[in-house]
Amino acid sequence: MNFSESERLCELLETSGWRETKNPDQAGLIIAFGCSVRQKAENRVISFLKSHKYLKEKGTIFCLAGCTANLHKEKIFNYLPFLDIVCGPNHIAEIPEIVDNYSPGRIIIKTGEKDSPFIECIPSKKNITIMIPITKGCNNFCSYCVVPMARGKLQSRKPHSIIEEIKNAVEQGIKAITLLGQNVNEYGKDFTTDYDFSDLVCEILKIENLMRIGFVTSHPEDTSEKLLSIMAQNKKIMKHLHIPLQSGSDKILRDMNRKYTVEEFLQVVETARRLMPEISITSDIMVGFPGETKQDFEKTLSIIKEVRFNELFIFKYSPRPMTKAFELPDDVSREEKEHRHRIILETQKEISREILSSFIGKACEVLVERRSIKNPLLLIGKNIQGIPVTFKNNQNLIGKIVNVEITGYEEGILFGKVNGEYL
Repeated sequence: MNFSESERLCELLETSGWRETKNPDQAGLIIAFGCSVRQKAENRVISFLKSHKYLKEKGTIFCLAGCTANLHKEKIFNYLPFLDIVCGPNHIAEIPEIVDNYSPGRIIIKTGEKDSPFIECIPSKKNITIMIPITKGCNNFCSYCVVPMARGKLQSRKPHSIIEEIKNAVEQGIKAITLLGQNVNEYGKDFTTDYDFSDLVCEILKIENLMRIGFVTSHPEDTSEKLLSIMAQNKKIMKHLHIPLQSGSDKILRDMNRKYTVEEFLQVVETARRLMPEISITSDIMVGFPGETKQDFEKTLSIIKEVRFNELFIFKYSPRPMTKAFELPDDVSREEKEHRHRIILETQKEISREILSSFIGKACEVLVERRSIKNPLLLIGKNIQGIPVTFKNNQNLIGKIVNVEITGYEEGILFGKVNGEYL
């Protein structure tokens, strides 16, 4: 979400006369988007800004945007006293006007929850893929998560706005889109009609010359068989589902306020694989949540071995202010969290290698996205499961779907050679 918002903000700034530079020493304005999902992410953005505060002497304007800004508001100046602008997610579209009218010495704080328009613009960089935000905020209130506090309540974007943006993007050469939301399956729950995420996907499928449609993130509670059936029946939709499990213990899931059981999660996975045997399923796992015993951890490890996810994003619990879990004792030691993290990581690496190796000798339809920066002879794209595929070719195949025979793999990526006609 931060990446999408920063791309769109960059486009707005360039429209008002600013130009992006890769060299911070040349910058008259530095904007850092801060994520607050974990303490490590906050530490990273604070460290980045501190490492560039020497530029303050030459008049560079410093802005902290995103969740960290909204969560901490004026308290962030205790860590970053040299900031000029603090701007939460719902005020990002105001940044160009703020900086254009900024005068040295002022401190501007734009935070808080409000219904704000989505930033509607198409980043002009020569990509063939784009992320399309369809919701802001979240109504789930998982006990460990700051998103509802940092981004506010669920706000679904109007369907006609999404459809028009996608049509405009396709006219400018976009071939694939990823629909984006904290929980895309919540889409439409704040409408007065019955229009839901499945209805939106069906409308998007009608757009001509759009080759592929993906989406993140899905919540197990809201992932319906209706949606999975639509995925199975349409070749345009990526056969990939990112659906966070978080824990394999029903006790921990209850304490997390996740609103589903392990059995209900497994039913979603079983339905997805019954309808789409080829589907790639990825997930999030948190270790060391307050009260997680070794038995709870073993249950999580057992589910991981049973489900055999294509990929896992594994996180060590860190207390987040203003969440329900913040009130609980952080009773799993750092050493134990790291131990559990390492076990799951090694287990998943082996599973991922076995899944990637199963592609060898098979043909994949790959939407070619770009050339490798390091080696211009290498083309890079994704197959229908969303797995990166690279192969050598000197033809201009960007934006085309190519049959690629898989010949090998490394961690997280497949290698192949062109096999057959272009689609």
